[in-house]
Amino acid sequence: MSAQAQHPEASVATTPKAPRRAPASDAGADTRDRLIDAARACLQSEGIAGVSARAIARHGDLNQALVFYHYGAVEGLLQEVARIDSDRRAQLYATELAAVATLAELVAVGRRIHDAEAARGSTVVLSQLLAGAHSSPALGEAVHGGMAAWTTLVEQALGRVLANTPLASVVPIGDIAYAIASLFLGLELMGGVDGDLERVDSLFTSLDAVSALVDALLRSGTA
Repeated sequence: MSAQAQHPEASVATTPKAPRRAPASDAGADTRDRLIDAARACLQSEGIAGVSARAIARHGDLNQALVFYHYGAVEGLLQEVARIDSDRRAQLYATELAAVATLAELVAVGRRIHDAEAARGSTVVLSQLLAGAHSSPALGEAVHGGMAAWTTLVEQALGRVLANTPLASVVPIGDIAYAIASLFLGLELMGGVDGDLERVDSLFTSLDAVSALVDALLRSGTA
């Protein structure tokens, strides 16, 4: 057993940056899936401060040594959670955003994604991963990579929204996409922290009205 396996309570900040993956097999894939689910459950119920190999193993009814065997360290497992969740979100965003042609449609997609993420409990997981990223550059890179993909999708949608409008040549679409992605992330995190999902829903309702007005201005050519 490695030195890390002998000390499963090592903090996220002191573990290696890159996860070590065990040889692939059907049984191994099933174990990794269980470890990822257990890590999510641990983040949701105990937060990043309560995450350890022992705690993750408890949530998955697994041996804690499996964390080190499959991922090299707790941090490696958390990086994998961040990447998998980011990939899932990006696929959902790509599908939803591909048909967006107006600002109102963009807001509607944002509402649907918010509802789906809240129902899955993904917001809590993401907020805890972000908290852990402050002390783990490698984890921060994994989380940031997922947000970069989301920002690119928003930028592409905005390009379609503003195409053939007076704003197309003067608006910094990349900056606005970054602001929208950051706003959405902030809404998700605040909703997960204070539990006031009705307030988030109310904000989306307000954005519905504003986006419809802006769309009308864009279509009239007076924006």
